[in-house]
Amino acid sequence: MVNKKNLLSIGELSKITGVHIKALRYYDSLGILIPTYVDPDSGYRYYSFYHKALVDAIKFCVELDIPLNRFSEFTNNDGPWICYADLIEHGSAIVEEKIKVMQERLVRLRIMQAEIRRSEISYQRTHPQKYTLPARDCWITPYSGKQACEESRLLIKKLIMEIHRQGLHLGNEYGLLLMRQKDQWKQYLFVDVSVSKNELDKYPQIIRIPEGHYLCQKVESSDVNYVWNWIPKFVTEKQIQYVIETELFTGNYYFSNPVLELRCLLYD
Repeated sequence: MVNKKNLLSIGELSKITGVHIKALRYYDSLGILIPTYVDPDSGYRYYSFYHKALVDAIKFCVELDIPLNRFSEFTNNDGPWICYADLIEHGSAIVEEKIKVMQERLVRLRIMQAEIRRSEISYQRTHPQKYTLPARDCWITPYSGKQACEESRLLIKKLIMEIHRQGLHLGNEYGLLLMRQKDQWKQYLFVDVSVSKNELDKYPQIIRIPEGHYLCQKVESSDVNYVWNWIPKFVTEKQIQYVIETELFTGNYYFSNPVLELRCLLYD
């Protein structure tokens, strides 16, 4: 005969662990928190004090996103025992990976913050400004028109879907590009992608524009060749590597009617 007075009711276990009764029942259904005794008449569950340690270990798994279907790898209900050494080692590896991912995200956020600050300055200035901008990878295709028209939208959609089919990471920027080829400037439409240096050779459609010094000017409408109207006052044509027309990433981003910027990458 089981003496229920020596056991914890499910409500009492819930109170001392801070875990909702529904969750405790769910853990039972998974077979990872089997009660010491279930009253055959009422169906009430009763637990021993060691179940608190089990619940704590389950909470540890939940907090670290360790799948509960793997919990049995760290316990033995016949013992019962919990292999905290393995659990902590596995949890530490998960935390380290999360830290790595969060650090990478933080770097991206810092880059975005810096670009917003730069864009705000460029937006407010009426004269060209010089900035150092990071490298970028662009999937390009020949195109002679302007942005924000039916032809460019259809072509951008085509590029986006092709990038997706190739399993590449799609960026958020697109625009027009002027690139010198055999002493002539050729115009392209581009979409940003992310690829490793080893993958570049696989995709002749992708070019890597290096980090460098840019002369940037806000413009009211799309026409990448407008650059030749103002750039001669500041540099010669031979000093320019690429000309990019893309959106300004301001703090208040008007995605339906973005402000454009012309960026001239200069030779050092």
